[in-house]
Amino acid sequence: MRIIPPYNLFFMILYALLIPLVGTLVYFMSGRKEVLLIMPLLFALYLALSSREPLRRQRAARAGISPEWREFLLSRSAYFRGLDKDGRMRFERDVRLFLVDVRISGIGGRSLSWPIRLLIAAGAAAMLHGRPDWEPPLVDGVTVYPGMSFDRNYQVKKGNIAGQAPAGGPMLLAEGSMMQGFADAEDGFNVLIHELAHFFDREARKAGLKLRLRSGTVAWAEAITREWQRHDHGTSILSAYAAQNEAEFFAVASEMFFENPRPLHDAHPGLFEILREFYQQDPRQVLASRPA
Repeated sequence: MRIIPPYNLFFMILYALLIPLVGTLVYFMSGRKEVLLIMPLLFALYLALSSREPLRRQRAARAGISPEWREFLLSRSAYFRGLDKDGRMRFERDVRLFLVDVRISGIGGRSLSWPIRLLIAAGAAAMLHGRPDWEPPLVDGVTVYPGMSFDRNYQVKKGNIAGQAPAGGPMLLAEGSMMQGFADAEDGFNVLIHELAHFFDREARKAGLKLRLRSGTVAWAEAITREWQRHDHGTSILSAYAAQNEAEFFAVASEMFFENPRPLHDAHPGLFEILREFYQQDPRQVLASRPA
C-alpha cells in the first residue's frame, strides 16, 4: 500500500494543474485582475484539502505498531514471521494503513478488541504484500459477527455461514471462524482470505486485469474460468466447495495459496502460476522456514 495510491496521486496532480490553467483562461477571457488574486487562494485551499488524507496516512505509517502488537503478529501470523526485516517493516506499515482506512466493527457498530482488528489487517496485508499499488477494496468496511457462524437471515450464532462478500456492503466475518483460521496456519482454511479474495476478484474483473503467464498474456476472468473448467475437482486437494463456480474456486485456492502453498504448487502447478501472477508473490518463499 502506498501513502498516496497511484490513482489518487494522478487526480491530485491533474487538478493541481487544472486550477492555474482554468484561472489563466478566465483571466484572458474576462480581463479581470481579481482572478489573478483569487487563483492562488483557490490553489492553496485545494492543496490544504487534498493533502489531508495523505498526511493522515503518513502519520499512521510513521507511528508503527506497539511491541505488544508485534509479538501478537509473530505468534499468530506465519506470514509475518517468515518475512525479513524490510518485509516486516512494510507489513507493519500496511497494517497501520489498513486500520486507519477501513472501518472494522461488530454488528450494530459495536467496537471490537484490538486482536480481532489486528488479525483482519494482517490478513489483508499478506494478500497485498506483492501488490503495493493495490488498495483493499473494502469501501464499506468489515462487519464482524460474534460466534462461529450466522444464518441467511443474519441471525448470530446460527446457520453455517462463516463469512460473506456481498457485492454491495461490508465484508462479513464470523469472529470465531476468523480467529480459528489464524490458529492453524497450515490447514488451508481461512475465512478472511476467502472472503477478501472475492473482493479482489470482482475488482480485477472490473479493471480488466491481464496476467502474463507462460502460455501468454490472458485476461484475468478468462484465466481463472478456464482453469476452473479443466480442473479435476474429484481428485483435487482443494475442498469440494471450489467446484461451485470459478469465484469460489479462486477464493478456496487463495486460502491454500497463502496458508499451505507447497502442496498446492505440487498438485496443481498451473493454478499456482495463475495465483502467483495475480498476487505477484510466491508465499513459498515467505514460509520457507516452516518445516516440510
